[in-house]
Amino acid sequence: MDKEVHQLIEIAEIAMQANDFAHAEKKYIDALYLLDDPKSEEYQKVVNKLAKCYAAQENFAGSKECLEELLFYAKKNKNLDKEAEYLHALAVNTRNMEEYDLASLMCEEEITFRLTHFPDDYCGLARSYHEAATLSLLQRNPMKGKVNLDKAKKYADKSEDEECQAGIMRGLGDYHFTLNELERARDSYLESHALYMKNKNEEAADELLARLKRVEDAG
Repeated sequence: MDKEVHQLIEIAEIAMQANDFAHAEKKYIDALYLLDDPKSEEYQKVVNKLAKCYAAQENFAGSKECLEELLFYAKKNKNLDKEAEYLHALAVNTRNMEEYDLASLMCEEEITFRLTHFPDDYCGLARSYHEAATLSLLQRNPMKGKVNLDKAKKYADKSEDEECQAGIMRGLGDYHFTLNELERARDSYLESHALYMKNKNEEAADELLARLKRVEDAG
């Protein structure tokens, strides 16, 4: 990678850590201008960083444009791993744009893709079904949400990945909280918190403490 490009990316990443997203965005765009090769892996890595920078600024339209470009090249290069990654990112981004029906369709597309190409990627499937459950709740369909959460939990348990399991238990807590099932929400959050603490993910564990306080306040 060109030295100037490398420096621009470094500056952008420091700016991202400082939450100076506008500065980071400018440096990523400058780096892309110098790279000037959309087909190259280096260029696409920077586009991915720019997508995250836009999302941090809640510029979901900008993020969508980046992700669609990345998905186009993933398909063109027959890179199935990247295709699955960008299908998921686009579904999440579309949810953030509050286009829940479209996001739900995209999530179904991702799940079908994963079941076809990566049936043994249990964490990936758990995340996909968790996203589908989140969308079901936003569409005011808690029954469908529970079906998707049960599938997410099944795959998370099969994965034996405790970080993955913690995320799904947090999702189950959110589901029960939405239905005002406070005791069940509390139990799910406590289990998630314990798993995050065990794996030394203090940031996620702190988020769970905030959720537990919300349950206490609601009770």
